[in-house]
Amino acid sequence: MKLNRRNFLKLVAAMGATAFVTNYKAEIVKALEEVKDYWHICWLNGAACTGCTISFAQAADPDIVEILTSITVGNSRLPIALPDYMETIHPASGWLAEHLKEKWKNGAKGRRILIVEGAIQKEGYCVIGGKDFREHVKEAIDYADYIIAFGACACFGGIPSSNPNPSGAMGLQEFLKEIGRADLASKVINIPCCPGHPDHLVITLASVMLGMKLELDNYNRPKLFFGKNMHLEICPYRSYYDMGIFTTKPGEEGCRYKFGCKGPDVYTDCALRKWNNHVSYCVQVGAPCIGCAEPGFPDRFLPFYEPVTNRRPFFNIDPNYIWVGGAVLAGATAYKVKKKEE
Repeated sequence: MKLNRRNFLKLVAAMGATAFVTNYKAEIVKALEEVKDYWHICWLNGAACTGCTISFAQAADPDIVEILTSITVGNSRLPIALPDYMETIHPASGWLAEHLKEKWKNGAKGRRILIVEGAIQKEGYCVIGGKDFREHVKEAIDYADYIIAFGACACFGGIPSSNPNPSGAMGLQEFLKEIGRADLASKVINIPCCPGHPDHLVITLASVMLGMKLELDNYNRPKLFFGKNMHLEICPYRSYYDMGIFTTKPGEEGCRYKFGCKGPDVYTDCALRKWNNHVSYCVQVGAPCIGCAEPGFPDRFLPFYEPVTNRRPFFNIDPNYIWVGGAVLAGATAYKVKKKEE
């Protein structure tokens, strides 16, 4: 099978990123080998809990080490993707690590990808190697061919930017606009969620290396992962909503809407992709969706465990779905009347 932009993205959408990478790994390898160029990755960490790094490092089938090291360029025996600098899990430390970061900017042969994890704060709140994190980002952006913000904090500020936000934490795009680099801000690929999903990043990296431009939404998120409404299109508990069966505490069977689920305002594929190698996700284990894939998280969705009926009409849903609920209620009423007559 010859991979091209059309069948690559269609297969990913149909199978899910992990299943696609697993089943078509050989084809991806062949496609990447034809690129005949090196890709150098610099991963910077700002204000965050490092959960996105942990999430990415635990990618499975294949794991991230296999992805980054098994695909070589020509007869060089060198991997196509070289993680020159990754602060949290980099084997080097101290001055050597900082030297490798400088080499990524000035001495690396090939193309460069900058990945930013964590929010950017006001000067003095995050200093690495004697240099403010803001300066690290300012310098790196001018060398990057592609810039990816990974996780809610890097994309939109996340938890560090929640009220009262004494450190002035903000997302990467907002920071770039603040320093007068709106030209680069518009090119940032945002991959939110708290933490970011490894599938999302693996497929984004593969797409970039294969020269396939991902279609982005108004918040620069790949529509491939963030193009479906959680409540209307993919929630496995949607039928409970239509029947008016709601849970008010963990463990009960039913829709989580009254329990505070923010699904109607959220666009993500968590319900399809799931987490921990496709085992489960937040709503499946009884919790409500708290909107971590959206701008404004967490403040926009507080309080987490209260319904959003005060902010939007309870049944303010897509008109195409109204007849479903009506049909269900009508059927239930007819059934009760018939039983009573019997």
